[in-house]
Amino acid sequence: MLAGAWGLEPRALDYLPVGFGSHHWRADDGGGETWFVTVDDLAAGFQAGSNVDEAFDGLERAFGTAWSLRHEAGLDFVVAAIRARDDAVLRRLGDRYAVSVLPFVVGVSSTFGAYELPADRRRVGAMLGRLDSATLAVPKGLPRRDDFSIPSRAALEDALKDVDRPWSTGPFADAARIELHERADALRMRLGQYDTLAREVRSAPGSWVVTHGEPHRANVMEVEGGLRLVDWDTTMVAPRERDLWMVLDDEATGLDEYVGEAGPVSLSGDALELYRQSWDLRDVAAYVDLFRQPHDETDDTRKTFTGLRSTLDRLASPG
Repeated sequence: MLAGAWGLEPRALDYLPVGFGSHHWRADDGGGETWFVTVDDLAAGFQAGSNVDEAFDGLERAFGTAWSLRHEAGLDFVVAAIRARDDAVLRRLGDRYAVSVLPFVVGVSSTFGAYELPADRRRVGAMLGRLDSATLAVPKGLPRRDDFSIPSRAALEDALKDVDRPWSTGPFADAARIELHERADALRMRLGQYDTLAREVRSAPGSWVVTHGEPHRANVMEVEGGLRLVDWDTTMVAPRERDLWMVLDDEATGLDEYVGEAGPVSLSGDALELYRQSWDLRDVAAYVDLFRQPHDETDDTRKTFTGLRSTLDRLASPG
């Protein structure tokens, strides 16, 4: 496919065990050209859409938005997919998967987590301000618009109705059921709170902007000449708080730099809280959906179970 669709002739493909939910390779032509090849599972519970076709459309629009930001709006920090010979930014690979090709970026990134240094929050705040300012440069209707839905929510709600009977779909199934059973009431309460916040944010006045969706430190790379922001699969138009909650601390460090690029803004406390809760609820829904399906014990499923337990603990805690 790489040769036919993109005209690439890699002599080596090296698997890279990075990221979550997608598969990645470094492609090398032996002459100094390298690319980052990604295969996304369209049936994964965290993907947007209720089926593989909707998931493909969501990814295609997100990658197309990133391409526009990089090549039409001129945002040098955007690492966008390379268009294929037919101008596509994403190609189907069978019924369930999709493949994209990106430049291979040489740089330094961190593990997932909150920004530790105020200077990093300021730099990323300025970068997000530039992203906000490029909203009008993106073709109207190309990026999806956030509807505040939680992928795999239906699977989570079905699971909450079935926590009194053993689950037998794999080695972590019943352990996941027990964890869910112990926090079921708290989780239902959180879902209700989230729905209330979503209604309030949806009806609030104010402009929406193009957002990355996951500008945490693992998606920011330090390269020669500045920062690069990778993983644009969740890009959509949304309240700016969708990105900023991940960057600003309790003292709003980074907001001045954001405003310096985007202009004066008024942040919504409801929107910031909505996206804080959304992150954990989306994770729990995806994890539960995975363990309700046939699965094996692997490094990934062990890490996922640990993530399920810690995320449920956060959601069940007061506040």
